[in-house]
This record gives sequence, C-alpha cells and structure tokens, in this order.
Amino acid sequence: MTRQGSLPLSSRTALERDALMRARQLVDHMRALYRELESRTGTPVVMHRALAAIAAEPGIPASQLAAALGLQRSTMSHVLKALATNKWIDRRRSDADQRSVRLHVTPAGRSIMHATTGRVAGVLQRAVRQLEEQQLAELDRSLQALLGHIDPSQPTLVPAGRSRGSRTRG
Repeated sequence: MTRQGSLPLSSRTALERDALMRARQLVDHMRALYRELESRTGTPVVMHRALAAIAAEPGIPASQLAAALGLQRSTMSHVLKALATNKWIDRRRSDADQRSVRLHVTPAGRSIMHATTGRVAGVLQRAVRQLEEQQLAELDRSLQALLGHIDPSQPTLVPAGRSRGSRTRG
C-alpha cells in the first residue's frame, strides 16, 4: 500500500520519522544557542537579529527592517525602543524626509555583536551559506511546503492527558 506518493507505507513512515527527528534536532539546537545568546547578553534573540540586519544595511528604515525580519510594526517598535535604550542603535531622521527614521548601529552595538558573533549569533546563517545552490533551493522549497501545512490559527499547546482530536465534555 502506498500513501502520498509511490513509497511503500513502511518506507514513508521511516522517512517521516527521520525528517521529524532532524527537524526537532534543529529546533532544539537553535533553542539552546538562543538561550546561550540571551544569557550572555540579557536580551532576546530578536534584538540580535535586528542589530545584525541594521549592521548589514546601515541607514535601513524601520519599515524595511520589519519586513526583512518578518515582524509586525508594533513588535518592531518595541525591539527598536529596547535597542535604543541599550544604546546599541541610533535613530536618525532622514535629511530628505524628516518623517523617515534611519537606523544605525552604535559603537556599543558593534561591541555586543563582536562579543557574540562566531559563538552563537549567525550559526544558522553560516550553515545555510555553506549549502550548495541546489541544496539551498531544495531546502527552501521543502520548508515552504512544510510551513504551508502548519496552520497558525491552531493552538500549539495541548493540555496534558489530551490529544489534539479529543474534546472535553460539557
């Protein structure tokens, strides 16, 4: 018997198990690295991602940074406020349009980046850069397909002792 393709059920089951195991390993590894980064600096990972993006593109507008990081405007506002409070970034008004704010990393921000780069920050980015172009395209397609099957409207936590399909009586 086959399911979703031409692999026998036992082969598909083994592939599913292996893929889930590797996905969990990746998530667990990244969580551990992020915890280490947060404990070293006392700040959330999203702040480091934003700082790295600003350093890569000095003068980036906040709206463009939010889009690059996949963050909502309100979340981006909180992150930028925290980065500015830590004196890791400067917000400068554009000469051409005073409504536009441009973001720049400060010497203190560069210092925090140098202290964390190579150890924790950028591990995933460096790993992705080492993939061959074909592997990278395959990874991108596969992750898009996987994310397309994850419904963000569904609750992610299930109370202990219940499966996703069970309902409480009442």
